Amino acid sequence: MANWAIVPVKNLDISKSRLSDVLSVDARRELICSLLLSTLSALNESELIENTIVISNDKSVLQLADKQEVITVQEDSPYDLNSALHQATLVTLTHGATGLLVLPADLPLLTREDVEKIVYAEDSNRLVRIVPDQHGVGTNALFIRPPGVLRYKFGKDSLSNHKWEAKRIKAKLHVYRLSNVEFDIDDPDDLRRLKNVA
Repeated sequence: MANWAIVPVKNLDISKSRLSDVLSVDARRELICSLLLSTLSALNESELIENTIVISNDKSVLQLADKQEVITVQEDSPYDLNSALHQATLVTLTHGATGLLVLPADLPLLTREDVEKIVYAEDSNRLVRIVPDQHGVGTNALFIRPPGVLRYKFGKDSLSNHKWEAKRIKAKLHVYRLSNVEFDIDDPDDLRRLKNVA
């Protein structure tokens, strides 16, 4: 099985705007780059991930990712996450990917073991695995087999929308609660929690 990963990254100048009260633009850029490097490290360490794509419309993000032995893709639709993921998925298909993991770049506690818990599977040729966000409404990790079979529904209520998509395509569905993957950095409270964990 050839599992690939996609990590989408917004333009650094508009990312993490909810942190603007506690972090300057430069500090937010530095935080996002640090989180991206941590995420890519976990993916690169996993023997179950053949390759990773970072897709963004930010040239500095692509330059940083290019140094991490991953594939970089210039985003065609800079403000549409689902379109960007579809674009990157087409790239994975040209390389023969049979499984696909979608991860955000802002998972500070993510480990190689977490990645492998999500993607390891011997059963089912049509499979969807979801790790919700810490609020139980969003999607923090999405594993699909085969790639391209599911329509991406990131945005409001993405967990329930992705579950509906799995049902629509008659895929075997797993919803996993993984605390490291559920925890992302969106607001000042998350930053405070991270300092307590670190």
